[in-house]
Formats: sequence, C-alpha cells, structure tokens
Amino acid sequence: MKKQNYLCVDLTTEMVSKDIQENEVRNGKLMMDQDGEHFTFIEKGVRMYVEHPELHWRLVDRTKHGKMTVNSRHVKVEFYIHHDEYRNAAELADMLAQEIEVMGENVCNMNLQEEVEKCLC
Repeated sequence: MKKQNYLCVDLTTEMVSKDIQENEVRNGKLMMDQDGEHFTFIEKGVRMYVEHPELHWRLVDRTKHGKMTVNSRHVKVEFYIHHDEYRNAAELADMLAQEIEVMGENVCNMNLQEEVEKCLC
C-alpha cells in the first residue's frame, strides 16, 4: 500500500443529504483534477446529471388541441383531445385532420431551420 499526503488541497463534496460530520464514513468516489490541487468527492447515490441543451424541446406552434416542439435533432407533434369532445372515431379523425391542416399551414409559413438553430444556443 502506498500512502500520499496532499497538503493544502481544495475539496468539493456532493452529498445525498446532510453535510458530512466529524468521524463519519461515507461511500463514494474521490477524483483529482488535472492540476492536482483540487479534489471532488461524490457520495454514492448522488445522481450525476449531464445537461444537453441541444436536446431541450422548444415550442414552435400551438393549436387548440396540439403543439409542435423541436430540438436540434427532432420534431415532436402532440395532440390532446378530451373524450367528451367527440362522439365516435369518425369525429375524432375529423378533428385530428383539422388540427393537422392548421398546423401544416403554420409550419409552411415559418422558418423551421431558424427555430432549430435557436435550440443550439
């Protein structure tokens, strides 16, 4: 076993709940940054979150029953229609067709590439 002493180091801790107390033992990972003077301890159970802003959904169009969102990779269209707004499958299909027609016209009039580029900021 090799022992090392690191004098005057900066240590950041990420704990699941409360701060560590004197003589308390915690399980986790200890990482040293490249400069050798900063260490980070992450307690086991702390979720590591990596943010991906390019995948955040941006609203670009909304209709009475639907919405269209984009991110840098995808377009997502969702419709929400309450069951009490239609009586049978044919009425539901007609409502969907009308929503799609309205949204299609809106999409034709927008600069979709510009909206996608806004997701990259």
